[in-house]
Amino acid sequence: MDSWVWFVVAGLLLVAEMLVVHLLFASLALAALAAGIGNLLGASLAIQGVAFALFALISLVGIRPIALRHMKKQSSNASTNVDALVGATALTTTDVDQLGGQVKLSGEIWSAHTLGEKISSGERVLVVAIDGATARVRKIEER
Repeated sequence: MDSWVWFVVAGLLLVAEMLVVHLLFASLALAALAAGIGNLLGASLAIQGVAFALFALISLVGIRPIALRHMKKQSSNASTNVDALVGATALTTTDVDQLGGQVKLSGEIWSAHTLGEKISSGERVLVVAIDGATARVRKIEER
């Protein structure tokens, strides 16, 4: 088998990996790449098959679990969507109390309410929670 076949297989496996991101196809692509390099070095088809199997085993059993753990650890720390707005500051565009009001948050106007205090228009507030499309805010204490 020509080395270009191994490299095409590795490329196709990497494309498949981009679609699922489980590192399974990436591990197999690494193994196909190793077999292709073996072919370039003049190894027989049997040796290429052994190289593929060995690299697949090493990457699936040794490298993949560590990489998945690392990916999971990084993704769990990232705030996304409305969760990223909690802790942000906003500017009241109307008076805000427990019944409602509006704030400008991340360049957009949001409905808002407080937990009991009344906040005048034009004051900076802290977003303490997001309930649906409503920001729960409190006044930022002056230091």
